[in-house]
Amino acid sequence: MHLHKRKGLRLLAALLACCLFFSALSIRPALAAGFFSDVPPTAWYAKDVLDLVDKGIIQGTGANRFSPGGRLSRGAFAAMLCKTLLTPAEIKQYAFKGSFKDVPQGHWANPYINWAVESSVVKGRGDGTFGPDSPVSRQDLAVMVANFSKATGRKMNAVNPAMSFSDGWKISSYAAASVSACQRAGILNGYTDRTFRPTQTANRAEAASLYARFLNKCNTERYEIVQKRVNGVPVRAVVFDPHSFSSSVMLAQNKITGREGPGSLVSRSGAVIAVNAAFFYMDSYIPIGTMISGGKVLTVDNLFAPAKSAFVMDSRGNCSIENFATRHRAVLHSAQGEAALENVGFNQKPMVPQDTTRVVFTKDFGTSLTFTARDAVVVSSGGFITQVLHNTDVNIPSDGYVLAQRSRRASADAFFDTAQVGDRVDLQRSYEGASTQDIKLSIGLGPRIVKNGMVYGNADTYRAEGFKDPGITVYNARRACIGIKQDGKIMLLTANTNLSSLSKIMVSLGCQDAVNCDGGGSTNLFVDGQWLYGPQERKLNHMLVFK
Repeated sequence: MHLHKRKGLRLLAALLACCLFFSALSIRPALAAGFFSDVPPTAWYAKDVLDLVDKGIIQGTGANRFSPGGRLSRGAFAAMLCKTLLTPAEIKQYAFKGSFKDVPQGHWANPYINWAVESSVVKGRGDGTFGPDSPVSRQDLAVMVANFSKATGRKMNAVNPAMSFSDGWKISSYAAASVSACQRAGILNGYTDRTFRPTQTANRAEAASLYARFLNKCNTERYEIVQKRVNGVPVRAVVFDPHSFSSSVMLAQNKITGREGPGSLVSRSGAVIAVNAAFFYMDSYIPIGTMISGGKVLTVDNLFAPAKSAFVMDSRGNCSIENFATRHRAVLHSAQGEAALENVGFNQKPMVPQDTTRVVFTKDFGTSLTFTARDAVVVSSGGFITQVLHNTDVNIPSDGYVLAQRSRRASADAFFDTAQVGDRVDLQRSYEGASTQDIKLSIGLGPRIVKNGMVYGNADTYRAEGFKDPGITVYNARRACIGIKQDGKIMLLTANTNLSSLSKIMVSLGCQDAVNCDGGGSTNLFVDGQWLYGPQERKLNHMLVFK
């Protein structure tokens, strides 16, 4: 008896669920009309209003009315843009006294306008006011939408030919490009008489329709820009799938000790996304930490390895934060047998004549050693010695390398004593402590600030990575960092804060691992034609670029 009753209840529940599902499907197209008494289901704007209401972007004016012909204020449209991106809790972080004297902290539009200003979506009128309750014009709608597109990374792809409006001369110079972009993207249209009427007030139906079309037509493609406050700190970031880009380390002036402005580096590299990365010595511009690009070692610095953290990409585009030391071993194969050199350096100039370090030099170092080498061999790209030289500067071949030492060690030196032209040199490499030997790109950064999705780092871990300066480890400063999200996407972020706060920010944004980059006057973050931060005047040693 009870078994049949339970079966009956289950059947009834299933029937009710089906009824609710199909009734929801039938009600949805007419929801705007049912919800707002002044929005007929056949109105040209009804679906757009419905979409925006469903997303929590727009609401009615009270008493079941939408007031489609009513005017829309500048503050109201800023609110629509803001609500597209931020949660109510995030919006509350913008409730502060802003820069406009007519938008006090108690004004209903205050947080929305503060967000829009911080995100470069809106500007004031030039007299210290914003006009939050003033009607928004059609041309200003276009400007705000175009700025929002840029601020979020949504692409306004041209789908229509450019149209010449008969009153185009009335469009203000500051709005002309935005109006054209919106028209070509199919977001904004003129009237049947080919006028645009730029200064005419946009009503609520027009604004809803324009913005709904924008959201439907213009999406993020290869990347997404994030601009908001996290834990009260304004952040600017870009999130993207590294598998959709080719990545490299762009050396300034194409050499290890080069120095070049960020704008020039971006232009020369053709980067879609670029960020400053490793620290470098301000006097010599020598980078701090090991750098690898395209599977090719550019320089090795094991001073704080393996504690020092590095951003790593393998040949498949998978990213990780690793801690490892890069080791090189050179083995000479000659008629006398084998001779090996251990712990060979890479593109690091011996700074004093007594330095006995054996170092490999490639074209990334420069055209010559720039010092007198006690012993050197020039090795072809095929691994064979083409020259054996002593007590001289040596030219570095464009393919191949020079293996040299500035001074001899007290013990016998079988390698350089027996090396002859035609002998083969096997240059072996290993990454001690890395989770993979398949390293296509690596940049020594630090310190690590997120590990396994948790806040990470303290004075001891910072010191182990070589960071003692409180300007880096303690105080607020302009920061740049690289985070890796659980889905494998990369987040490049900049904020003015301290390392402890930055760690919490990256965790809040969903990063599983993150590492700090050089900051301060070196901070530059470029995304597809715009600088989220920069370009700064300081010349850089390199940038991490994606294209």
